[in-house]
Parts: sequence; structure tokens; C-alpha cells
Amino acid sequence: MLEQNVQTEKIYVEGNSNKSALIGIFLLLVVVVGYVFFTRGLSSKVNQMNVDITSKNLQIESSKAKIAEMTAAEEELDLSSEVKKTELLKSVPKDVDQDQIIRDIIDTAKVHDITLNSIGFGKGASSKEGVGSLRINASFEGNYNDLVSFLESVEQNARVLIVDSINVQLGKTDLLDATRATFSLSMQAFYLKK
Repeated sequence: MLEQNVQTEKIYVEGNSNKSALIGIFLLLVVVVGYVFFTRGLSSKVNQMNVDITSKNLQIESSKAKIAEMTAAEEELDLSSEVKKTELLKSVPKDVDQDQIIRDIIDTAKVHDITLNSIGFGKGASSKEGVGSLRINASFEGNYNDLVSFLESVEQNARVLIVDSINVQLGKTDLLDATRATFSLSMQAFYLKK
């Protein structure tokens, strides 16, 4: 009778191990299928994040290049202070602002006792990218010494005005024995293009 119990136990253990193996395989299969479905969703998210990271890295590199370019420009123009940066922005404004140019020329002429006879504008040419040029042709009349001081004021104007050419005609006045000058200026004013 003992032998039968031992055999029964052996059979019972073997049957139990087949069920355990099947349950183990089933659980392993469920884990693998769950892992595949779970990682497939994560895989697309990871791929999207890698694309985003690559895009952000390109933006960072572009920004670093712009910063390096601006830093080099600051060093070249010696713009170490905010005051100098503000002065530079005034010298080359973001818009043509033709009205302000007219006011500046009229005010400068009045200060130096020079009469503005005419003023004309046209599109100029600029060799710098992103910078536009406004050509200014103006005719004045006044004393020769006042002409020199007027030109110095134009040179010191907050806005960059480059005098390309000057045409001067001198004449004497009998009343004051002074030399009167009629002169034409061709100038350029610069602005940032939008």
C-alpha cells in the first residue's frame, strides 16, 4: 500500500508541474504581449521626443551662432554699454522716418543761419544686408563759415547721415562784404529693413 501512495504522489506532482509550466508559459506570454503593446506606444513617443530633441538642438545651435555674431559685432563696434547700444539704434533706426530727417535738417539749418531752398528724397543703395538707404538731395544758401559748421553738425547728428557730394558756389554780397554760398548736398540716411 505504501508503494501505491508513492506512485500516486509522483503522478500528482507531475500533473501539478505540467499545470505550473502551462501557467508559467501563459503568464510569460501575457507579459511579452503586454510588453510589446506597451513599448510600441512608448516607442512612438520616444521617437517623437528624439525628433523634438533634434529640432531643439538645431534651434540652440542657430541661437548660439546668432549670439556669437552679435557678440562679435558688439566687440567690433565697441558696444560695451547700454548707452552705446541705444545710440547705435538711434543712428540706424528701424524705420525710414523721413519726417524726422526733414525736421533734423531744417532744425540744423536754422541753428547755423542757413536757408533750406529745397529737399528731395530717393531710394539709395546699401551694401549691408538688412539695412536700407534713403538718398537725400538738398539745396542751401548761407554764409561760407556757416556752411562749415552746418556740415560739422550733420556729421555729429544722432542719425547716421553720410554726405556723398557737395557742390558749392561762392558769391560776394555788397552790403556786408561777406561771402555767400549756395550749396547742394547729396547725403544718405540708413535704416533697418523690416
